[in-house]
Amino acid sequence: MTRMLLMLSLFVFASACGGGGGNPSPTNPTPTVSNPPAPSPAVAASWQGTVTAVRRTLVPPLDTTQSFAGTATFERGDVGIYEPPDLLAPLVPPNAATYILKPGLLKLTHTGSVGPCSYGTGTWDVLMKASDGYLIVASSGTVTGRITLPETLFPVTVTCPTGSTQGDSGVQMDLTISGSVTGTRITGTMTPATVAGTTFSGSWSFDAR
Repeated sequence: MTRMLLMLSLFVFASACGGGGGNPSPTNPTPTVSNPPAPSPAVAASWQGTVTAVRRTLVPPLDTTQSFAGTATFERGDVGIYEPPDLLAPLVPPNAATYILKPGLLKLTHTGSVGPCSYGTGTWDVLMKASDGYLIVASSGTVTGRITLPETLFPVTVTCPTGSTQGDSGVQMDLTISGSVTGTRITGTMTPATVAGTTFSGSWSFDAR
């Protein structure tokens, strides 16, 4: 009897001290599993896709529309080579990936009129240089960029009721890119900007390469 009481006392003591495989011991808490950090936006070697840019000028009697379209590629590089037509140099946030425009061609379509005289429709291949565009992808995924063509004269045929003559028309491109990386894509539409009767608009869709 005494032996049974002794064994029962030892069992009760062991249970009170956390033995027997019940609740975890306070000195050995259950490990906490932390969630992995969210992946950062893709830092691609390059971005490539389509762009469209439109300049509409309506200052009577002048009414012209200039449309640029084609494929644009941005490669890693120093945005310091960009030559802004308005001296607004790009602002690069810390740890951002910077890209410059790869030289290539965009198709320009020009239509318009001056009073009773028509420019008709003209098309040209316009060579874009590395200094004409840039793209910045911040570590947060925010994207900024710009593609510009300074005022450039292109030859046009002006047809009037009294006959036709050769002339020049000033052409300009200004596509402001903004938005964020979604997966491995950058897409968006420019908020139209109007200055002195001229409205700039456009869109873009790039994929990481």
